[in-house]
Amino acid sequence: MSRAEAQDDRAGESALTAPSTAPDPGVAAGPGVAPDPGARAGQGAVRSPSPLWSLGLFRSELLTTFRRWRTLALLAVLAAVPILVGIAVKIETSDGSSLGGGGGGGGGAGPAFISQISNNGLFLVFTALAATLPFFLPMAIGVVAGDAIAGESGAGTLRYLLVAPAGRSRLLLTKYATVIAFCLAATLVVAVSALAVGALLFPVGDLITISGTRITYAEGLGRALLIALVVAASLVGIAALGLFVSTLTGSGIAAMATTVGLLITVQILDQIPQLDALQPYFFSHYWLSFADVMREPVYWDDLVKNLGLQALYAAVFGSAAWARFTTKDITA
Repeated sequence: MSRAEAQDDRAGESALTAPSTAPDPGVAAGPGVAPDPGARAGQGAVRSPSPLWSLGLFRSELLTTFRRWRTLALLAVLAAVPILVGIAVKIETSDGSSLGGGGGGGGGAGPAFISQISNNGLFLVFTALAATLPFFLPMAIGVVAGDAIAGESGAGTLRYLLVAPAGRSRLLLTKYATVIAFCLAATLVVAVSALAVGALLFPVGDLITISGTRITYAEGLGRALLIALVVAASLVGIAALGLFVSTLTGSGIAAMATTVGLLITVQILDQIPQLDALQPYFFSHYWLSFADVMREPVYWDDLVKNLGLQALYAAVFGSAAWARFTTKDITA
């Protein structure tokens, strides 16, 4: 989409959803033109947008995000990962042999689950999430979050979103809610793709947990859904970090590259033994704790630590993004 088309698209969305209010006084009227002082003087008289208008803005952001070719391509890549893993396991076990690794508690989530796929296709869901969570899923989130504000600024459409105004805080919250919605959608795409491929290529039925106990297939589906929700919640920290980076620059590509670079850096640091004192504070440290959902009983300690850590990152970097976005001059 060209810059002119993006401006027309955003302008049309603003016109459809905007209430009759004054422009955001922090938005420059044009190159070299200062904001209207009268707008600042009358700022207290501006009516707040209605909740229905806020829902309309959120719906508009969702449609804009999910109809982009880049977003669709990311979801397609995520959906392809379980297909490739399932086919690889099917080929490897076609002669009746089994994969190594064992189903015990050691060795991490990946080996503990992948060795069970040939016995029960539901384990492909857990394996696919374990395979995509360290890089593919957070990379996709980093791309969408990094582009949230910087992409609008680079395309020259950010001013159109603030002319109504939505209010900068409301717009930032809408952007973050959209990124969180993408976190959930991306995780479910992986889980549903893996569930379909697992049912097509492998037998399904009662399954054995990591602890060695047997649960029904229905209970296994429930735990798979819970794992998918935990994985989606594990991404809110990188989403907030990406949104903060997005407020620091007017280049969407730079914001996306910086977010993905930080992701890779943290992943590397999390593997260095000499940094074991700092690693529990890295947002990725407890990501694979979702495997504890497949224990009997469920082991909650690391799961709670993971969710608490993600909430902390969301609060810190969300506040930093708000402080930056509400004080910067919008010129594009």
